[in-house]
Amino acid sequence: MLTAHTIGNKYAEVKNLRIKEIAKLVRKDLKKFKGCKFSVTSDIRTINVKLIDCDDIKKYFYIWEGYNQKDPRYIKTFYNEVKLIMDQYNFDNGDLMSDYSHNNFFSFFDLNFPLLKRARIELGLGVA
Repeated sequence: MLTAHTIGNKYAEVKNLRIKEIAKLVRKDLKKFKGCKFSVTSDIRTINVKLIDCDDIKKYFYIWEGYNQKDPRYIKTFYNEVKLIMDQYNFDNGDLMSDYSHNNFFSFFDLNFPLLKRARIELGLGVA
């Protein structure tokens, strides 16, 4: 994960590229997850990655048990690998103590709702 005062290992290669071009590189790198389909979108300062579909739900999700509920969650190593792919093109020179943000782009990883419903069914939680 990117923390304050760090530079991704591929940032030097892309520091002069627009965010849209970096999103294309992220999309290409995400192809390493065979059987998974991602949506990668970008705007001026953000790259959004959304998991649309995957062949093997049990390979990437587990059942999280909260106080009054059970939900499918990403397996932490999968989530971290996706974030690492995004962060390798980024830098963070911000300071959380003074609420100062300075980075190349913001990155978000999310799940498509129909896939969440399918994960609930395949993990034996029923439909919610």
